[in-house]
Amino acid sequence: MNFLPEDDLEFLNTKGLAFELKTEQLPDGNVRRGIVLPALTFDGNLQCNNNGQVTRCSSCDLMILILKGYPTTKLDSFYTSPRLRRLDGTDPQNATAEEKIFGHTWQFWSRHLADAEWRPGIDGLETYLQYVRGELRRA
Repeated sequence: MNFLPEDDLEFLNTKGLAFELKTEQLPDGNVRRGIVLPALTFDGNLQCNNNGQVTRCSSCDLMILILKGYPTTKLDSFYTSPRLRRLDGTDPQNATAEEKIFGHTWQFWSRHLADAEWRPGIDGLETYLQYVRGELRRA
């Protein structure tokens, strides 16, 4: 079930990042594919609810859907678990929705790279993770 390019797998393995490739059959017959990176660390000022305790977070599970045509097609948006909030208790901008994907509820972060920000043949999971960490830091 390996649907990631070799460059992405090499990056994940070289960095020692744990990951799980996921697929699920959709009602319309299409297959959804994604990668989950458990306990991905990030810098920033976000908090989460851990067993009833609101605490500052520096890691979360991250899920990225791998769209048909990737890596030529850019990656788009991402999902986190647990739900992350700003220190004032509000949701980050464009991160208010939740979706159930792969049997788990995820916070949806609506983020869209401009076409010029994705360089086919150059960009991949490594550069997209830099983008995600930047979005989490700025949230």
